[in-house]
Amino acid sequence: DRSRACLGFAGTLCRDVRAWSVHEGRVRREMQRCGWWQTRSTGKVMQLIFCLTRRAALATLAATISSAAFADHPGENLDARMFEMEPYFQAIDAAQAPDFELQNAEGNSVRLSDFSDKVVILHFIYASCPDICPLHAEKIAAVQASINGGPMSDLVQFISITTDPVNDTPDVLREYGNRHGFDPTNWVILTKRPDQADDATRLLARDYGLEFTMTADSDMMMHGAVTHVVDIGGRFAAKFHGMNFKNVNLILYVSELINNAQHRRREPSLWDRLTGVSQ
Repeated sequence: DRSRACLGFAGTLCRDVRAWSVHEGRVRREMQRCGWWQTRSTGKVMQLIFCLTRRAALATLAATISSAAFADHPGENLDARMFEMEPYFQAIDAAQAPDFELQNAEGNSVRLSDFSDKVVILHFIYASCPDICPLHAEKIAAVQASINGGPMSDLVQFISITTDPVNDTPDVLREYGNRHGFDPTNWVILTKRPDQADDATRLLARDYGLEFTMTADSDMMMHGAVTHVVDIGGRFAAKFHGMNFKNVNLILYVSELINNAQHRRREPSLWDRLTGVSQ
């Protein structure tokens, strides 16, 4: 429900009561910018939260967010709100993200559509990249760790795709996750299938708007860093460009995508209301 998605954002920042005391101002600012925070009720709620255990504190926050005081959540204005908050955010809102069928390190086929019931955070890397890729991977792994510390972990899938399938062997792919701190619970790294051309994943990156250009005098590739966000149902929602976006803004964006999807499932259509059928 809505509390779960909103709580996911706060919970990722507040692992215990002491952490909450450090991050309370940060949570308050983000919620104010998103229209969630009503200052009249803030003081008493915060005084109470400081006196509670971690579980009770987060439960109280969830109940407060679910109340009428927090009715004005980003919702359908999410992209506009995020654009104001995050300079490295780009709304895409394409009906469908470029689909693919690749394979994991064990040789099993993996499709984007396999995760249609989750928000997907996707990025392209290659293991021998000396600079951008490892930094980008560690940033995404940090986002994953935050999300997996809250109640959203089973609603978000992280995908890394190598653009160097010739050199990134299954053993290299398995080691990549360990080296950069990914949790295999909801993360997978993919490469091309045996029947695909060597440049298949570079062409896929191009479909997502990102070029990996081979250099003539080395095995290095020229490329940027982009974090792609695919909404529940496969809609290509957004991109977060570069390395300087705030992790908390990506987490907040994912939380609200989940919230919006749950709201759409709960809300009966006009036809349902007329016929008395509830979803």
